[in-house]
This record gives sequence, C-alpha cells and structure tokens, in this order.
Amino acid sequence: MSGAFTLLAAHGAHGAITRDHDVAELLSDAAEIASRLDPPRRAGEQVLVVCHDRYRFACALLASLSRGLVVALPPSTQPEMIRALRQHEDVRTVLHDHDDMPGLDVRACLGAAQRDVAPLTLAPIEADRTIVVVYTSGTTGTPLRCPKTAAQLLGEAVALAETFGIGPADRIFATVPPHHIYGLLFGLLVPLVSGASFARETSLHAAPLAAMVRDERASVLVSVPAHLRGLEVLERDAFGARPRHVFSSGAALPETVSLMLAERFDFRVTEVLGSSETGGIGHRTAVWQSGQPSAPFVALPGVRVSEGEGGRMQIESPFLDPSAPRPYVSADRIVVVDTSRFVHLGRADGVVKVGGTRVSLQEIEARLLAIPGVTDATVWAVQVGGARGHETRAVIAGKDASGQLLTIDALRKELLRWLEPVVLPRRMRVLDALPREPTGKLRRDVLEALFEKS
Repeated sequence: MSGAFTLLAAHGAHGAITRDHDVAELLSDAAEIASRLDPPRRAGEQVLVVCHDRYRFACALLASLSRGLVVALPPSTQPEMIRALRQHEDVRTVLHDHDDMPGLDVRACLGAAQRDVAPLTLAPIEADRTIVVVYTSGTTGTPLRCPKTAAQLLGEAVALAETFGIGPADRIFATVPPHHIYGLLFGLLVPLVSGASFARETSLHAAPLAAMVRDERASVLVSVPAHLRGLEVLERDAFGARPRHVFSSGAALPETVSLMLAERFDFRVTEVLGSSETGGIGHRTAVWQSGQPSAPFVALPGVRVSEGEGGRMQIESPFLDPSAPRPYVSADRIVVVDTSRFVHLGRADGVVKVGGTRVSLQEIEARLLAIPGVTDATVWAVQVGGARGHETRAVIAGKDASGQLLTIDALRKELLRWLEPVVLPRRMRVLDALPREPTGKLRRDVLEALFEKS
C-alpha cells in the first residue's frame, strides 16, 4: 500500500475526541508532551507508552509520532514487564500516567494553564513508516517484537471504520486497554481516523462497564469473550439504549455467551478474527438464535484467504508485515466457502497426540464449559516425551450449587460421559477465576506456575 495517512482528517477543528475534550485540546496537550521529547538519534528509536487513560494515550501517541519516534506497546503494564522492556536498546523512555513509574508522567503535561507551545500540526504519515512496535507475550510469556507500519495499522483502521460504518456520530467504549493491538485499533485508531469519539476509561467489571456505556451513550462496545461472559450478572435494562455495534475478538465467543447476550440485552455480536502478526482477517455475526447455524467469516476489504496444506489458512493482506512471506501461512485451519467467505475450524495446533490418540484441545474446553457451574476454562498440551508424547492440562473456574469450588473428581466424572479416559487432562486446577490479563488473554507461564505450586 502506497501513499500517506492523515490522522484526524475526518474531525473538525473542534470535533469531539472524548466527552470532555475536542480536537483543539488534543493537539495542544499532545504538543506539550512533544516539547519534552527529543527527536530520535537513530532510526527506529522507541518510546514505551503505558497510559491507562485512553485520552492520555492518544496525546502520547500523537506526540511521539510527531517527533519521529516509534510507539512501543507492552504485552502488560506490570512493573517487571515495563522494567524488562526498558532495557531494550531501542527504547528511550516511558510515557505513562502511573504513580511511581520512571519516565515522563504525561499527566503533568496536560491542561496546562499557561501554554508556551503551539498546538501540534499533524503531517501526513507515509504508508511504509513504522509507527508502532507491538510486544506480544503470545502463550509463552516471552515478549515478541511485532513492528507495524502506517499502512498496516492506519490502513486497517480505515478499513474497519468503512466496513462497519463508524463515523462522527459514534462514541466507542472499549473494555480492552489501548496497549493491546485490538484495543488500540478499535478503541483509539478507528475513532481517530473516522471522526468518532471514544471513552477514556477501561472497565472490566460488569456493573461499572454497563454504567459507563450508559453514561457515555456509547454506540459501539468493543470487548472480548471473557468480559462479555461476565455480563450475565446484569439486569436486562442495565445498558439503557443498546449499542448499535458490539465487537468481540481475541478468542472464539462461546455460543452460550452470544445467545445470553442476544436474549438478555438484544446484542448481536460481531466477532472479529485477527492477530498481532496478521492484522484483521475477517468478521461474522455470532449466533443470536438457538438452533441457528454459525455464519462463515467474511474477509475484510483487501484480504484474501485460501486453504493450504492440511487446511491451513493462507493469507494475502495489506495488513501483513511487508517483509512477511506471501501468502502468509497461519496456525488456523479453515474451509473456504467462496471468494470472500470461509469457515474457521480453530487452530492447527489445537490437536495433539497423547499415547498415540488424537486429542482436540478445543473439544475438551467445550466439554468443560458445558458442565453446570463451570464459568471459564482453558486447556493446553505439554510435551512429556516417552510413549505418552504429550499430556494435557486444564485450569477451570466454577462452583457447585452450594457455592463451593467444583471438585476435580466431579469434573472428571462429567468429562467421562463424553471422552475416553486417555483424553482427559492429566493435571487440573480449579479456581474462583482464571488469571486472565485485562485483554482477556491467558499467559502460559502464569498457568504453568499454578501446577508448580502444588
């Protein structure tokens, strides 16, 4: 993709950015931060942006880009993770809104009564310029570097806004933090390129989430399955006016959750398929009526998918790293329906052999989630060598009718109604709640540590 992208092109000079800030204030606050940043000494120099408040994040983002710096996004905002990333030779400093964090606290730069700095003037950003580096922990906990050009990120933001008809009349509320690629795209970049506004806060809990959506009069809710599942504790009228778009990504949305959302709140959820490495791939409307078949995914504009060896998904996309091989072969399995639609069958690495028997990790998860009282579950495989080859492990959240944690014996008994003994997880833990990050993701190292403590 060639050309250049201009942020805020769809906003007027005083167009709304948040409920309390317009474009003029955003550019003034961003200029104040930019005045504290020196230009890069070498190509690719990064600033780590760790702002919970989405408006402050936007200010830090624009300030960094205006100074020719690359914005680095951490996989989490935990102190040790930030400390480790700061040791990277390309990371100059941290822009943050936290207490007791080294770097530049952007809160001191915003809303200054006396301004000696002219408001920021945004220059077009060349399509091939690297503007963001996403550090993703994946499933291992080891940060992986994933650079993104303007064509990848801003091109995708424009495509998403056009695909879903998002514009100046919309206000977007996201439960996903802006340092996550999905939260950055839907919660910040889509409103910036489309003329929409966004909510500053990020809430993970059902009651305050609904209250914020109501107070912000949000027309778009951006979330993940783990957060959407938690809405089952709310009353039918919790949201007031129904958002016209509800998005879910990061993992497959269980049918039971999509049906609950449709029945209780009249939400028809749009599932978005993508990853840090590939960008957005496709979207579909989740099941909203009992007995309704799952819809195939529809590829995003410019994205083409095909079946490779073993049904692996092959991707041609403007949102891929320009240096990535074409077609890009993902770890997902699909069946192509026609030139724009495909059925997603899960990850190719979701099937392992245990003692010579093929085991589907997704099936075990589905059987666990179907057990009364189970609210969350994850299953993974570990290589153990020998004749067994792999063993499966599971962490489950759930309680029985008396409010006690479900027992492993009870879970095994239920699983044995459906699965052969060899298929059952060799090791299991039952908790009040799974240790999910704010993005809804689970880190493999955190899960493994649960078994090391026993």
